[in-house]
Amino acid sequence: MKRFGVRRTALLALAMAFLAVAWAWDALVAIGGTLAGFVPWARFKRAFAALIDRLPAPLVLLIFLVPLLIVEPLLTVATVAIAMGYVVSGAIAWIVLKLLAVSLIPAIFDLTKHRLMTMPWFVRVYGQVMAFHHYADQIAAPYKQAAAAVLRQWRRRAMTVSGRVPGLAHLAARFAARKRANGRPAATGLEG
Repeated sequence: MKRFGVRRTALLALAMAFLAVAWAWDALVAIGGTLAGFVPWARFKRAFAALIDRLPAPLVLLIFLVPLLIVEPLLTVATVAIAMGYVVSGAIAWIVLKLLAVSLIPAIFDLTKHRLMTMPWFVRVYGQVMAFHHYADQIAAPYKQAAAAVLRQWRRRAMTVSGRVPGLAHLAARFAARKRANGRPAATGLEG
């Protein structure tokens, strides 16, 4: 019985880590889309897609893996720099490299997915990753619901406290009105 508990805890930790990475992936794709508004992304995407369509699928896989092939060895160098006493510069390099890799990989995958899916083994691996994603989501769902309930309870308490503090309710109302004016829905404290 104890072994089952340890196994379930380890599986839950793995599922939560996987979902955190998936959430970061989705968030970075959204951020990348926002940042892409500053460059002629549509024209670049068409040109890059035309290039990808002319290349063989294994070469497209190499293009997809380039950020990993460059960044992973440099992450090791940054870790060694931290270990040798260059903590600040090593940590900054490590963070910048990790952010670069994590932001580039989703963008490149978005551009190369149609060609990568022409390789049967890649389709199988992608299917397995997505199946694990759904499985991890099912495992973590009760915990996410419990966390959402706790957050709703904290919001209600904050709303109660903010009603007692003079001027805070007025400030919150002004903030909510500003969010509505910008086209974003205002948080009422009751949604989860």
